[in-house]
Amino acid sequence: MKTYIWFFCAAIGLSACTKESDALQTALQNNNPPVTAPLPVQPALKRGVLYPTSGIQVMGVVKIIQQASGLQVQLDSFSVSAGPDLKVYLSQAATPGNHLNLGNLQSNTGTQYYNIPAGTNLSAYPFVLIHCQQYNHLFSYASIQ
Repeated sequence: MKTYIWFFCAAIGLSACTKESDALQTALQNNNPPVTAPLPVQPALKRGVLYPTSGIQVMGVVKIIQQASGLQVQLDSFSVSAGPDLKVYLSQAATPGNHLNLGNLQSNTGTQYYNIPAGTNLSAYPFVLIHCQQYNHLFSYASIQ
């Protein structure tokens, strides 16, 4: 039985091997490996690190980026403690008050994007906040520069 299993595994392993294309072999012989197009990376116009408030765990970087559709806030390598009714704000201070609500937090983890309204003066909003609107509790803030 062990011999049968060994031969079966060997047959699958050998049948899975395929011959490389002639173009790939030529490229590798000429020390010219094939190139795949990189994904476009948008440079950050502004950026900041997220800091937690008491009792909250958070990590990630906030970036302001220019897309074809306009300016966006990007939460990169992001995670935050779970909470109800979490919103993303552009704010004039490190606490909610004079702010623009960019919308509901899409997820507690992962890279996310939020559109900034056209015509927004970014210099008037030097902070990004993660805020629980229901209980008026600040979860996280970042100073963007």
